[in-house]
Amino acid sequence: MTQLFNKRIFTLKEHINIMSRAAKSINVLFYAKRNKLFNKKFKERIMLAVTEVNGCQLCSYVHTKVALSSGMNKEEIKQILNGSKDDIPESELLAILFAQHYADSHESPDKSAVSSLVAEYGKDKAKIICAILSFITLTTSMGISMGLFKDRLKFKRVKGSKLINEISIPLLSITVFPVLVVYYKIKSLFKVSQCDLIPSNT
Repeated sequence: MTQLFNKRIFTLKEHINIMSRAAKSINVLFYAKRNKLFNKKFKERIMLAVTEVNGCQLCSYVHTKVALSSGMNKEEIKQILNGSKDDIPESELLAILFAQHYADSHESPDKSAVSSLVAEYGKDKAKIICAILSFITLTTSMGISMGLFKDRLKFKRVKGSKLINEISIPLLSITVFPVLVVYYKIKSLFKVSQCDLIPSNT
């Protein structure tokens, strides 16, 4: 028995690229967290926005819990997951719109959108936003794939989803991603840019 799935189904090729971007960006996230450069609520709003576009139920559950612990209320979380922007602070609105565009474009946002992000928040903060997007996309890809495999085991296979992707994406995330993190950590010692969308010479 097959069922339709009205949200995103990630391919193995897409996930490999997503892992690479997330591994490059993870040092930016660590640096931002260590130096308290980013508001926790702002971060969770960005993650929830990507979760809403891609439709990951597991991510929605996890990030709802994290968002609640950051101080967001249930109504605000519900509105973001429903695609509403009514309660988003004005200062964060462009970042949330960019996050939705980033997910909707399959991680290939328009150059003009990237330029607007940098103009609004500055290069350093824009890089943190892109790092957050890279990481939430990684976990979303893994979460959706795990959910699709679970559906398959229940004889509710989703049309368009391939078994090889459902198994390989979580497996690669566990085994290959840590290796990529170490690799890009070493490369970062030589001043290599940590953000594909916003290189150092932007």
